[in-house]
Formats: sequence, C-alpha cells, structure tokens
Amino acid sequence: MLQLKRRPAIALAALCMLAPLSALADYPSRPLTFIVNFPAGGASDRMARIFGQALAEELRQTVVIENKPGAAGAIGMVAAARAEPDGYTFTLGALSTSITQPLITKTPYDMKRDFTPISLIALAPSVLVVPAASPFKTVDDIVAAAKAAPGKLNFGSGGIGTFAQLTGEMLNQVAGIQTTHIPYKGGGEALKDVIANRIDMITLEPPNAMPQLRAGTLRAIAYTGARRSPLLPDVPTFIESGYKDLVGTNSWAVYMPAGVPGAVVETFHKALVKAMENPRLVAQFAELGAEAVHTTPGELREFVAAETARYAAIIKKAKIHAD
Repeated sequence: MLQLKRRPAIALAALCMLAPLSALADYPSRPLTFIVNFPAGGASDRMARIFGQALAEELRQTVVIENKPGAAGAIGMVAAARAEPDGYTFTLGALSTSITQPLITKTPYDMKRDFTPISLIALAPSVLVVPAASPFKTVDDIVAAAKAAPGKLNFGSGGIGTFAQLTGEMLNQVAGIQTTHIPYKGGGEALKDVIANRIDMITLEPPNAMPQLRAGTLRAIAYTGARRSPLLPDVPTFIESGYKDLVGTNSWAVYMPAGVPGAVVETFHKALVKAMENPRLVAQFAELGAEAVHTTPGELREFVAAETARYAAIIKKAKIHAD
C-alpha cells in the first residue's frame, strides 16, 4: 500500500522537475529586454542598438531596448539587478557603471552579488582634443604649460568617475603635472565649452570628436590606445608622445541579474558570440571607434578585477569621490 501511495507523489515530483527543464529548453520563447543605462542617441545607446539587433537575429527573438539613464547609470543597473533572473532581462555595463562608480560612491548595487557576468562586447580608447584656438599642438606643450602654472590648465568631462576624468588624472600622474578637473552633467555640455575655448581640453571617443575635427573647431593631440586609431591615423598615441604609461580604454560589457540558470547563460552567450562576430556589427562598431570583442564570463570577471585594481589606484591618488 505504501508503495502504491508513493507512486503518484513521485510522478508529481517528476512533473515539477520537468516543467522548468522544458522552459529552459525553449529559451528564449518571448522577447528580451535590454536595459541601457544611457540616454537615447549617445554612442553607448547606438552601440547597444547595433548589438541588440544582431543578438535578436541570433536568438530569433525581439530584443527591446529600454533606456534608463540617470544617477550615473545607477537607475538602470538597479532595475537590471532586480529583474527576474530568467534570462529575459540583461544590461549594458560600461566602465563607469561597473568599475569606477562602485569605487567612488556607495552604489545601490554590488557587481559581484547582484549580477551574472556574460561578456565584454566593446573596447574603445579616446582622443585628447583642444580648441582650435589653443596654442597646444603636442602633449609636451600641455605638460610644459601645466608645469609653468600648476592648476591653471583644466580639462572637462561628462561627470565624476567618467573615462574622460580618469584620462585627465592619468595624464596628471604620469606627467607629474597638476591640471584642474571640471565635471559637467554630460559630455556634450563639456564639449561645447571646449569648442568655445572656455576650457582647455577633453578626451572623447573618436566618433564624437570627428565632426568637430573635420570642421576645424577642435585639434587632436593624442590617442589613449596602444595603437593609432583607424579613424585618426595621423594622431599619435600617448605612447608615441613619450608617455608609455598612459594607455586607457573605455569598456562595455553585458550582465544579467544574479541567479540566472547556467543553461540559459550558455544559450545566451553562444548567441552573443555569433552576434559579435557578425561582419556588419564589427564594421558598425568600428565606425563608433570601438573594437567589437567577446569573452567568456570568467574572462570578464578577470578583466573587471584587473581594471578595478588599476583604477582604484588612480582614484585613490587623485582623491576622486562622488558626493
């Protein structure tokens, strides 16, 4: 009798186990939401939309872009962390949101606790530019002027903890100079003041600088990459300019909420790799000044750990903190 009574219970338990397995096998069976922590129209948003389209083709499901900018990216990151860990919501973590912001302020999210790392998707160095009316033509010109009048020269950025600020602080540290950081609410506002010759310099992603360089309102000084940019073949790197330790790259990676099943992560990651190797995507990323890349989740963890250690040292020395 006991054996007969147990069989329905065993059957019921088996059905309960099969249900989630069936759901995993069907993944993805509905549209996915891609939370982008930046305003629509910017370089990061354009990159996200290019990637989202390529990923949708590989997954054969719609990828809906949901822009959630604000609070230095924290609003979108928190929304992504709180999403159901079923593989249908993911986010774009830039260097600022996934590495530097947690170092300079008490973010309402924890990258290790709240997220499942998936893959890097892009790396993009920046170019240091000055107004067309500036007397500076080389990095040495800037360094000489800064040494002659410590603190007088300034550089702009789109906010505290952004790659533009970190690049300026790296130049201060490797060249042994003192220039003043002026943070803005966005890179566009800072760029306007550089063009108007109200601030001395700023670092930008090449695509954001190209229209002004072509118009003659800005002058390019040096590139933060290890090699020259294909978009700016005549602009030397900081290494070529004599500052071998000034190499820096903005980065973007894909994360899911913590707790997503491994089988879902594997399926998503395989589609991501195919999307990142799509020649059309590679060319479109190149037009944005970014290198299309992909990594394993483990390699992304290692990358974040190394970048966090590197920028933590820069941030500590420069005494960067957010209110």
